[in-house]
Amino acid sequence: MPETPTIELPVQRANGTPRPASPGGASLPLNSYRPRRPTTRPGSRQRFALGRRLRAVAGVDEELLDWVPEERARYTRLGAIILNTGLLAGLSLATALTTFLHVSLWIVLPVALVWAYVIVSFDGWLIASTHGVLSRSKWRMFLPRLVISLLMGAAIAEPLVLWVFDAAIHKNVLDVRQAEIDAYAGALKECNPSSGEQPADPRCLPLRLPVEGSPDALRDQLKAVTAERDRQAGQIATINEDLDEKKATARDECGGASGRGLTGRYGEGVNCRTNRADAEQYRTDSKLAERQGQLDALNTQIDGINARLAAGQAGYAENLTRAINEKVAEKKAAQGDVGILDQGAALERLSATGWFIFAAGWLLRFLLIALDCMPVLTKAIGGTTAYDELVSRQLAAGKRLHERDLNLHERRDTAASDVYLRNTELNRKIRLERIAEAGRAASANREADLEAEIDKLAARLRGRG
Repeated sequence: MPETPTIELPVQRANGTPRPASPGGASLPLNSYRPRRPTTRPGSRQRFALGRRLRAVAGVDEELLDWVPEERARYTRLGAIILNTGLLAGLSLATALTTFLHVSLWIVLPVALVWAYVIVSFDGWLIASTHGVLSRSKWRMFLPRLVISLLMGAAIAEPLVLWVFDAAIHKNVLDVRQAEIDAYAGALKECNPSSGEQPADPRCLPLRLPVEGSPDALRDQLKAVTAERDRQAGQIATINEDLDEKKATARDECGGASGRGLTGRYGEGVNCRTNRADAEQYRTDSKLAERQGQLDALNTQIDGINARLAAGQAGYAENLTRAINEKVAEKKAAQGDVGILDQGAALERLSATGWFIFAAGWLLRFLLIALDCMPVLTKAIGGTTAYDELVSRQLAAGKRLHERDLNLHERRDTAASDVYLRNTELNRKIRLERIAEAGRAASANREADLEAEIDKLAARLRGRG
């Protein structure tokens, strides 16, 4: 392959002093020379590291910014805005974690710092990706970035809004929960009266409590015994009425009273004795004494049931109160800690009570969202800067140089390939020529050997003749 052409070029440093083209004064290959622009503008490099770090957050090229040092203040403050957004996001997450997890700030601080770093990195990318965008295509590129900032701002703003109204929200949540507990306890007492009776309301079915020592069984027994007592008392009253009527008939007959079925004769006659015997027989047949004993036993049983019912009523009331208290305690435990959904609902309830809380809440949200969108908004409304123009021109120049470099490499590789092909073809022809020459030499040798053999044969033939 041919050697790469070289060229002697006058290479100078940025301050104008000559610099050797290559070590030892040798010439540089043409494809190794890269012209370099001055890296600084005299007297323009900023010495403060903080400003450079803030601009690095915004993705600013310091060497390119050296050509327009007047833009430093703008991009330094833009980096500060991005950093402030990240700190605000970290504060929001720390507030949310300490509120909902009920842990110390020092425990959640590492997580908050990581979240702040993520937001700073993301916002920095949003801004860095817009450097060099000119006005004709700026808003088309900024619009999706602004939408992303709005979504992130809404997520960051809500915990801070809840934190600002934390006292009122916490009180509202506790009041609402206490009202729920009171309503639940009232429903349990209404559906489980101390008397033990079953309410007819169908809403009480899921609220019925299986309490030990319920007086329902005693009450049902008392009802049954009382009904039997009343039935027995009614039968005894009927028997007594009939017996009294028979006794009255016997007295009238024996006393000589006149009337229907009476003889009117005074004294213990046949009819008198018959009527008396009939009354006694009726007493015996009706088992009045036995029935009266049963009635007395029923009354005694009723008195015992009433005593047990009175004693059990107090124990049942205590058991019922204990069961209701346990259910209420379970309800309180099920409510758990105050979460973000509880706080959000409480803030809605508070906002519905008056326009001031509603307006203050949404004003704070909009302010926090605007702060999170501030990097993109600042870059968007700041217009096209001189630095953007330099970045745009440098990008375009870089693309052109890359295209030229590709073309140069393509031509160089093509030329090398052509030389290689030509050398290959020449070598092939030389090899073919050598092969042909070797063939001709071999053929000449074979012809010479043949002629020599012929001469030998001819000599033999002449000798014989």
